[in-house]
This record gives sequence, C-alpha cells and structure tokens, in this order.
Amino acid sequence: MSPDTLIAQDQARSPMRSNGLFARQEDEQAFRRGEWDYIGARLRSLGLWGTVAFMLASITDFTVLGASPVYFGLLALRFVVLGLGARLVLLGRKPEAPAPQRLSRALLVFEVAILVIFLLVVAAYGGAVDYHAITALLLTIALYTYAPALSSGSLWIGPAFTLVFLLEAVFVLRAPAKVSSIVAVLLVFANFAGWQVATQLNRIQRLNWLDRQRLRREVVERLAAEQRALAGEENLRRLFDTTPVPMVLVHQPDGQVLRYNQAAESLLDPAGKVRAGLVPFSTDFYADPAQSAQLRATLLRDGRLGPLDVQLKTTDGRPVEVMLSSTLMQFHGEPATISSLVEITARKNYERELQRLAQTDPLTGLLNRRGFFGQAAVLLHAVRSRGETMAVLLMDADHFKRVNDTHGHAVGDEALRQIGSIIQAQLRDADALARVGGEEFAGLLPNTPLPQAIDIAESIRDAIARQGLHCVGVRVQVSLSVGVSLVGASEQRIDEALSRADRAMYAAKLAGRNRVDQLV
Repeated sequence: MSPDTLIAQDQARSPMRSNGLFARQEDEQAFRRGEWDYIGARLRSLGLWGTVAFMLASITDFTVLGASPVYFGLLALRFVVLGLGARLVLLGRKPEAPAPQRLSRALLVFEVAILVIFLLVVAAYGGAVDYHAITALLLTIALYTYAPALSSGSLWIGPAFTLVFLLEAVFVLRAPAKVSSIVAVLLVFANFAGWQVATQLNRIQRLNWLDRQRLRREVVERLAAEQRALAGEENLRRLFDTTPVPMVLVHQPDGQVLRYNQAAESLLDPAGKVRAGLVPFSTDFYADPAQSAQLRATLLRDGRLGPLDVQLKTTDGRPVEVMLSSTLMQFHGEPATISSLVEITARKNYERELQRLAQTDPLTGLLNRRGFFGQAAVLLHAVRSRGETMAVLLMDADHFKRVNDTHGHAVGDEALRQIGSIIQAQLRDADALARVGGEEFAGLLPNTPLPQAIDIAESIRDAIARQGLHCVGVRVQVSLSVGVSLVGASEQRIDEALSRADRAMYAAKLAGRNRVDQLV
C-alpha cells in the first residue's frame, strides 16, 4: 500500500474541521496525549512569561495612575491573573494530559482574564487610542501564535476582543473616526492573518502527528511481516535501510555507530562525504556537545527519549532542526540505542520568523517597544558580566504632530522611516535602536561612558537638524530633543535609566528643543 494511500486513510478516519482541530473528540484527546510534552511546555511558557509580562505592566499602571484606588483595583485584578497563570503552569507540569474540558477551560479563563483587564486598563488610562492599539495588536497576535488551540471557541477570542476594543475606542476614548478606522483595519488584518496562521499550525501539527502514527504503524507492520517471513538479520537490515524515517543505530557503551539508513545519510550527510570516505559517520552531529551528554544521561536513566526538538549539524557543518526519538534496545546481545529523526527545520524557521515579527516595528523595521526591552535585558547582562556600563538615549521628534497635520500621515510615516535611518547611521554595530512610541526612538549604547554617549547624541541631533527629509515629494525639516542617561551600577533593569532619559529629554524640550540633555 502506498504512503499516499495510508495518509488518505488516516485523514479519512480522523477528519479535521476548518480550524485545524480533529472533528472527533477522541482523536483530539489522543493527539493531546501523544503530544503532551510539547503542549504542556507551551502552556508552562504561556502561563509563566505571560503572567510575568502582565504583572510588570503594573509599573506602567502606577506611572499613569499613581497610588489611586483605580490603580490598586487593577493591581488586585493582575494578581488574579497571576493565580490563573500559576494554575496553567501547574497543569502544564503534569506528567499526563489533564481532562480536556479542564485544560481548555483553564486556558480560556486565563486568556479572557488578561484581555478583560487590558480593556479595563484602557478605560482607566484614557488618552490616545493609537497608544493602546499597539498593545491590543500585540495581544491579538499573541493569542494566535503563542497560545495552543485546545478548543474551537479559543479562536473566537481574538475577534471578540477586537470588537470590544473598537467599541471602547469609539465610545470611551472618543477616538477620531480616521484613527478608529486605521486601528480597525490593523486589528482586523491581525485577526485574519492570525486565524490563518493558527489554523494552519493546528493542521500541520495534527497531520505531522498522524504521519508519525502512520510511520510507526508502518515500521511495526513491516517488522512483524519480515519477522514472520524469515526472522533473519538480513530482513531486519532491509527494513531499517528502506524506511523513509532517518534512523541511526548506536552501540551504547562506546557510542560507535553500528548502522544508519539511507534517509539518515541524506539528512546528515547531504554532500556524500561519508560515502566518499572523507569523514566517518559518527554521533558527533549535535550542534551543542553539552546537549548531547545531557540527552544521553536522560536516555540511560529513562530508557527512552523524546520526541523532542534538537539542533544537529550535517557533515558539512550546516545546522538542521529535527524531532528526535530514541529507545534503548539489545542488538546482538549488546546494549544499543535506535534513534529516529524527523526534520522540522522549516517549522522552526517559521516560528522564529513569527517571533521576529512580534518584536519589530512594522513601519520603520526597527525594534518595537517589546523588542527594545528584550534586547536591553540581553545587552545589560553582557555589559554587567564584563564590568562595563551602558548608556540610554531617548529621542523625540519636535513638533512632529505638525508634520502629520500639515502634510498627512503618508508623509509623516515616511519621515519616521527616514529619521530612524539617519539615527541608525550614527550608531555603532553594537548599539541597538527601537521605535518605542509614535515619534519617539530609544537607543542602547553598551560600553559607552557618559561623555561619549553625549557626543553620539549630539551627532544624531545635528544629523537630523542638518538633513532635510524628502518625503513623498515634500521637504520636511525636523529636529530632535534627546535625553541621555546611564544605567546605574546597582540597577538590574533598564527601566530607571529609561525614566531618567525621558526626564532629560523633556528638559531639553523645555529648554527650547533641538537639544541634548542628560540626567544620571
């Protein structure tokens, strides 16, 4: 029977809905049990980091609302989310998949709680809708890309949230019709794209699971058939060599490769160096040798390993992402390990691209606010480990609203892109630049003392002031007010330095704009 026929039979036995979930509840439950390690890890990550990010936002609440009753009310609600996130983490840590209704309900309540509290925060903050729309857009994207789909209803959370947010923008924030329309278009597009991505990922995951089930059945059936026919080593070797799944048989005591099939050779030796006798086929194909030792220890302890995602390298050094499963066995009376590999490089690249998009400002191509804080944590850890300091720049285009009001948003958008390019040209390769607000940019300058940071800030200010911007046939002249600060030796996060840079920037504006000021 051909592989295509087997796949068709699997899909006929387990049809899928348009949302990518199995139509039959028993099939969906079997999928969750089989993929629980992956699903549980995603739930733990969502519950932990989603809650951490949500609790950190209480800092912004305090900055905006102060020690008011509204602030403490929102803080109490955020602690409710903390409890829901902890519950999600605990469910994800269970060795076996919990009851479907319990799991789906816990995830649904966690997601809805975050969105409802966000809508309350928007009402409490007030202000311009475009400020809140950025967070709403990120939340919408996160709903589809980071939260696993455990029920049909989960996909409708995004559209429902978008509708309520737009109503709030119109009737509570009193957003202008033009701004509301732009926000609506962005959120509708995010929902449409997110729905497509989520349903496609659901379908791919379940089809891959079906394919692995089919391959397992195929291997078992072939093995049984060959054993019944001859039960000889030659037949087992033939089965091993012809299976379409890359497989490697390793002598456990010394790690010597005893046998590998054609599929494994094609995956790990695409250049044919082993066949040409240029290199041996060895187990040294892990990209991280430390991970290899850790996985071997786990295999010896548990007797099996995976399926789990690891990065390998081919004989010509090219990285390849695979899903690895290994089992201890006896081969000729000696302990051995048989491993199967399913290449998932394309899926991993797709996931990394989704993560990159979530951290990038779509207008300028620079880091967005989320990406800025993520990069700040990385750079701050690096400079701290070397005993260095880091400077923070906060830059705001002076009177930029006049550009939009006079020439329109198309010119304003192009002006922001050019401002970002000019600033980037003045920075070094090690520096980081982000657009953190409407016309506000932030820079991170590792290993930079204050005098040098001020010089860089002055070069940025001067470059913007000297260069007229040519935007959609219109010449626009803008200037920057720049605030400079240093991250204190005892500060473990960027927030306080960024706040000082913000105050310095506004001091520059009060002093006449087109200036650089400092506060350390």
